[in-house]
Amino acid sequence: MQSTRFLTERKLTCWRDREYNDMYTCQVSRWGNAGVALYFDIMPIRLADAVAKDIARCLYDAVLITVGNIAGFVPTPADRDSILRRAYRKRISGEWDYCAYGRFKCHETEDEVYVVELATDASTETEKVNVYMVEEGGVEIVFEFMRYSFSMLDAVWLANALIEATGCEPLDILETTSQSCGPMAGSYPAEFCVNAR
Repeated sequence: MQSTRFLTERKLTCWRDREYNDMYTCQVSRWGNAGVALYFDIMPIRLADAVAKDIARCLYDAVLITVGNIAGFVPTPADRDSILRRAYRKRISGEWDYCAYGRFKCHETEDEVYVVELATDASTETEKVNVYMVEEGGVEIVFEFMRYSFSMLDAVWLANALIEATGCEPLDILETTSQSCGPMAGSYPAEFCVNAR
């Protein structure tokens, strides 16, 4: 851990309601070794470091695929071990969709903080956490209780904030090759990707 103190804040565009100029505050912080604190509007969420890093990388993947769709080519995000499962699907239009999904131990503490941790065994009760692309260039994180959508620029900011809060370097370099996503293409599991778009 490079640092145990980190704080950054930004107003995010609520992508699904962007025609109304709807915005909300997002804050990412870290004080000590209790994981990464993420506030969407007024909802406090604490992420285990490994979960925060993987969500950050999946947000970045979604941005890469969106940029590739706009530019007319699809970059392949870097091959890596991932806690969230990543899936790609080619639409009839020729553009690609991206979905990252996983199940984690999620619970609320006495001070009403929603905590997302790695599940320790098969008997642990889990809830889903997903990252999606949203129509016309947005990105979205979905927790069991709420979904938060934002712009691509907001997604890059959030990815870097989450990574930096864990003490790692920001994701400034596009971790990609120029190959298509052919080998990873396939259908999303319905359980995770309902209402993704």
